[in-house]
Amino acid sequence: MKLRFNREELAEALGAVCGVASSRTPKEILKCVHVEVRSDVVLLSATDNEIGLRCAVTQVEVDEPGETLVTADTLSKIVRECPDEILMFEVKDNVLNIRGVGSHFKINTHTSTDFPTVPDLEGDPDFMIPNEALAGLIDWTVFACAKESTRYAINGVLWEVTPKQLTMAATDGRRLSVGKMKFKEGGAKGDSQAIVPGKALQLFARLPGDANSSVAVQIASNRIILKVGRSTLSSNLIEGHFPKYQDVVPQDCDRVVELKTSEFQGKLRQAALLTNEESKGVRLSFAKGELTIASRAPEQGEATISLPIEYAGETTEIGFNPVFLMDVLRVADTDKITFAFKEANRPGLIKKSEDFLHVVMPVNLTSA
Repeated sequence: MKLRFNREELAEALGAVCGVASSRTPKEILKCVHVEVRSDVVLLSATDNEIGLRCAVTQVEVDEPGETLVTADTLSKIVRECPDEILMFEVKDNVLNIRGVGSHFKINTHTSTDFPTVPDLEGDPDFMIPNEALAGLIDWTVFACAKESTRYAINGVLWEVTPKQLTMAATDGRRLSVGKMKFKEGGAKGDSQAIVPGKALQLFARLPGDANSSVAVQIASNRIILKVGRSTLSSNLIEGHFPKYQDVVPQDCDRVVELKTSEFQGKLRQAALLTNEESKGVRLSFAKGELTIASRAPEQGEATISLPIEYAGETTEIGFNPVFLMDVLRVADTDKITFAFKEANRPGLIKKSEDFLHVVMPVNLTSA
């Protein structure tokens, strides 16, 4: 195996596969990246036995095809720190030689025959979706997944596919995010449903790719495959039954206010400065023309922040965990959001549009 790489493209691809290669596993082979050199392309693959990623590097000059297996983190650090535009790779006697101008690194390689197969997209995809649209759906939902819950189904994002629409939903039991996108052309082959691990979607969101490109999606009984540009990500699906999230979305909110996203977010950050583990709440007091955000932390102090709003409904006080509110405002890429509610003990509803909604459960005002 002997070839020359464009260092910048190689570094980008290695940065992606290092997000999959596990650094904490006792299995050395899962810490590695598989390098497969073909006549005009190099495929870099990594897997943790649940998620797999394959990235193609095309700016190469191949003298001798071949394959090798090297520790992903070590290779990535070397490539990232080299200043050269072109790097030469050559494998001799189970050693990978990396040469730049004035530099020579030798890395011990591993036997590649035992490396797990990383699935690729085979046949036609079930549907195509604009990369930018999928990224928006992932941003809106993945942060609301549960973290290591024993209710495994809520550790992922639910995908509901119909021939005309993709709906994604995520919840950790205290909040719910739902996003929808209608297919413009072609649509999906049929109805399907899958629970995709949050980690897989976070990795996909960081893959290099043009926002204007399309993502090919294929969903099988136990796996999803996403292909965009030169990258293909595969992931096992989560087994279990996702909660019937439609029942959680409040339908009777009769108090509605439109808020400036950045302004509301900034005021919440101020109020959150005086909250702690014992008082994880801020009190939102809606009155005619004004919203007051109050917080209190025992033995520290309290804060009262106000901002003018267009509101003419009944005076209402309702408490929320400020982190939950700031999380959704962070991904709401709109100037304004709609905040709807009913009573202090009922969930609040945040919308950036009719297709993107977020439900957040209130906290007891006595602890807010």
